[in-house]
Amino acid sequence: MPKGKILYLFFLPFFWLTNAKAQLKVDAQISIEDAINRLVGQGVKVSNIRVNCPSGSGRPYGYFTDNTGTLGIDDGLIMTTGSAKDAIGPNNSGSKGQSNKNDNQDPDLQNITNTGEKQFDACVIEFDVEVFADTLTFDYVFGSEEYLEFIKDYHDIFGFFISGPGISGRLNLATVPRTFDPVSVKNINNAKNSNLYVDNGTGATAFDNLFVQYDGFTKRLESKVAVQPCQIYRLKLAICDIKDDIYDAGIFIAGKSLRTKAPSLSLRYEFPKFATGIEGCNGVFVKIKRQSQINKPITFYLSYSGTATNGLDYGNVPDSIRMDSAQAEYEFFIPIGFDKIADDNETILIDLLNPCPGLPQVDQLSIPVRETFDYQQKDESICLGDSVQLNKSPISGYLYEWLPKVGLSCYDCPSPYAKTDTAKKYLSKVKDIESTCMAEDSLEIQVNPVPIADFTLESNENYTSLDVFFKNSSKNAAQFSWTFGDGNTGVEKDPLHTYTAGFDTDTVYYPIVLVARNAEQSCTDSTSSMVKIGNPFFIPNLITSNNDGLNDAFFIQGIQSGKWLCEIYNRWGKKVFENDRYLLDWKAENINSGVYFYKIQNQPGDRIFSGWLQVFK
Repeated sequence: MPKGKILYLFFLPFFWLTNAKAQLKVDAQISIEDAINRLVGQGVKVSNIRVNCPSGSGRPYGYFTDNTGTLGIDDGLIMTTGSAKDAIGPNNSGSKGQSNKNDNQDPDLQNITNTGEKQFDACVIEFDVEVFADTLTFDYVFGSEEYLEFIKDYHDIFGFFISGPGISGRLNLATVPRTFDPVSVKNINNAKNSNLYVDNGTGATAFDNLFVQYDGFTKRLESKVAVQPCQIYRLKLAICDIKDDIYDAGIFIAGKSLRTKAPSLSLRYEFPKFATGIEGCNGVFVKIKRQSQINKPITFYLSYSGTATNGLDYGNVPDSIRMDSAQAEYEFFIPIGFDKIADDNETILIDLLNPCPGLPQVDQLSIPVRETFDYQQKDESICLGDSVQLNKSPISGYLYEWLPKVGLSCYDCPSPYAKTDTAKKYLSKVKDIESTCMAEDSLEIQVNPVPIADFTLESNENYTSLDVFFKNSSKNAAQFSWTFGDGNTGVEKDPLHTYTAGFDTDTVYYPIVLVARNAEQSCTDSTSSMVKIGNPFFIPNLITSNNDGLNDAFFIQGIQSGKWLCEIYNRWGKKVFENDRYLLDWKAENINSGVYFYKIQNQPGDRIFSGWLQVFK
């Protein structure tokens, strides 16, 4: 198989996996009212929406979301000359299109095309917009399947027309930046205004672009126009194919981008180290900033709501603010009162009202109000008889008081030492020196009993004399650490340890150490003992059946008689002896001299020994 073919087969699943996670999505079922309202940003009100987009099987408009970053727009309104869902990639066609059998000729689009060019599949959406400020803007991306084959003869076109006070006729806002040329395939492409163009492939392969179908589209463009505040304008979005209905075009208008330069609210706290207003000590500065109508005086109106009570929790707030000509900002102070009521976590909501009647508030600000600031103390845990340092990492700039004073090394220092034999709570009062704001928090000291380490050594008749069982009898402990004296360690509660003292050696004593630990605080106690290991376990490899008292039987030293399984095999694998309760007395009767294989095993099955045995007659 050719190498290129193998690469293609491996690459294809990866493509589909990527496409499934991130893609352009289009909701073609959304109502036009909902879609247009999602375009609205600050300082704008939309009404009287009308749509004229005759279509075939697929709706030509909808709401899109793009989590791929391809368009540079996260979401917004999509309008097309075919089906809105046909805009979804990958770009696997150079001529994607849907004929909507719509021959409507829009006069405004006619004015921005060449004389006599026929329109096909026009989609037109109109609505009224009332604006707060003196500028209206919107952002969009235009794409088409006519790129790049038909940029001279067939140039799909889009228009964003506005009419109203101060505007003569209908003005097209969808123009190439710094020109009066309408946005179209003809005016933005790889040769003309190429800095605004994004090549998306020819559609010859689905891998040209994974997410958008159009062969090319513009970068994100912004259009804006001067308007008169508090006036109503008529906006018209219109897109169409020119000369034929074969190749579709689409416009992506960014959500929240239909906006004015609305004023905004911002805040800063009297003492910025605290992120809330605090009763009696940390007030709030509120700033109103305007970006339009700078050269004339203006009055802004404010309203207040929320769970905090005007006149009790805060006061002396203005209902209106007047800015003089050329004044862009105004800041006022809200004092936060101390009402002596346990009402923590309240909120002041400030609405900057719209001077235009009927428009929603321009901006809203939420100010949290607390009785105290947060200074959380950490609970502690100690062993009986020990002491502990509280607030180990104090923050500078504060005064401290601790209650009760009993058991503390000091009651007015940042980090006192505390000693107690029983569980005890302490109250920490913290005062910020600069602002005089207060904080309170309690902590609890838990007292853990001291462990008592203890153990005994035991043997088991089903094991060898090298196996030592440690029986743990410690008290007030949950964690254990053993040192067995032969270089090995363990953490079990009741471990079984096997020593490896050599055969025919002198007795060896191993020091055993147990450390018992309280899990909550690691309170510890330790104890030690000695274990005696010496010449304890031996399996012979020779039997001389001559009744001279030496090596007459297969006697195994270090195990209990009658407790182990013993099997003997000859060199050809035939079993010559078996006893599951071996009495340590096999004398090789009725067999010849030679080499035999033995296996011995305890009843639990976790100790097995095997090897070769020489028999002499």
